[in-house]
Amino acid sequence: MARLSLALVLLAACAAPEPRVSWSRDIGPLVQAKCAGCHVNGGIGPFPLTTFAEFMNVAETARLAIIQRRMPPWPASKSCAEYAPDGSLSDEQVSMIDRWLDDGALEGSAADFKALETPQNALSRVDLSVPMMKAFTPSRSPDEYRCFVLDWPQTETTYITGYALAPGNAAMIHHADIFFLNPSAAAKYRGLDPDGSGYTCYSLPVLEGGWIGTFVPGSRGTDFPDGSGLKVEPGSKIFIQTHYNTAYTGRQSDLSALNLRLEAKVRKPGVVLALADLKWMNGDMVIPAYAPDAVHRYEEDPTLYISAFNRAFVDGQPLKVWAGTLHMHQMGSKATFEIVRKDGSRDCITDLPRWDFHWQLPYSLAAPKTVSPGDRLAVECHWNNSQKNQPWLGASQRVSRELNWGAKTDDEMCVAGVYLTPQ
Repeated sequence: MARLSLALVLLAACAAPEPRVSWSRDIGPLVQAKCAGCHVNGGIGPFPLTTFAEFMNVAETARLAIIQRRMPPWPASKSCAEYAPDGSLSDEQVSMIDRWLDDGALEGSAADFKALETPQNALSRVDLSVPMMKAFTPSRSPDEYRCFVLDWPQTETTYITGYALAPGNAAMIHHADIFFLNPSAAAKYRGLDPDGSGYTCYSLPVLEGGWIGTFVPGSRGTDFPDGSGLKVEPGSKIFIQTHYNTAYTGRQSDLSALNLRLEAKVRKPGVVLALADLKWMNGDMVIPAYAPDAVHRYEEDPTLYISAFNRAFVDGQPLKVWAGTLHMHQMGSKATFEIVRKDGSRDCITDLPRWDFHWQLPYSLAAPKTVSPGDRLAVECHWNNSQKNQPWLGASQRVSRELNWGAKTDDEMCVAGVYLTPQ
């Protein structure tokens, strides 16, 4: 027994040491998976992070942003729900990057690099690409909201089963909201944008078509849940509201395109629903001046009226929730989107404990949640309208004032977006 114990000790002493963490084997693949969507040449990130040298040029800046959870941007609370994909770093991954830098940041061998097989939202194929009709160069600085009306070429009823905005100038696009316009609204919006140059606008056609989705920096698009899609009729139009920010780029041109995956038929219809109180849109969303925590909440049972948004749905039947997002403006501080069950219990869809206007991300659930008749979808928004939280306009800080619902960035909103299908 003594000889066996001694042999085990000697074997342990001779065992190969644990290999040091290196850029090539450990850190590089992680940075590629979590950061390279934005931090590439020509991307929205202010510097690329695709090589060891590029990362080391900003190593301490990157370390601080990662430790403080500012990067990669993923504002959703981990305690709310499980998402797939999840764009955040785990505690273990943050710790590994921190230790790697402390230990001398070993580069390692390029042969060790292997891309991570992590789930990513991405459009799986492109069946139709609808480009802007003309290139556009912003005339306002640093922010300009521009709406473009694109022609829909399909002559038969078609289902959009996935989308991706292909930005012509990724570094200049802050975000974009994408809709299809029903044939009944097509002429009205073509009249606003007769030659495809776009027009300045802040409102969205929520009641005159259907929401396809949102583009945010680093987005590679998404496929909708298998077997589902958005029904688009011949004679429709595509509507894209793009928020351009030229703070880092200056005024450059953009010629973006909307890439789409299409099907002639789907097993289940889908709909992207915007959840907000109609009373708010009529001035009943007062956020008092200087209020440090103003709150508005709205709840409704979508099973009661879902057929009004898509006649393929049947009212009074269960619905599946596949993804959720939240939208506010600059004074937002936190927001939640949840299901309030018939028995009063709550089931979280999205919780943003620290709102960031610049990172309005979609969150796809790892497993769908069911909304049954009698359940309610609920959105709750908080705003910090105190004086110390006001934005700076050059050298002076804006004076706090009463806010209300409005389309401009200086106004406020409270909206939850949700992708639904029948049960």
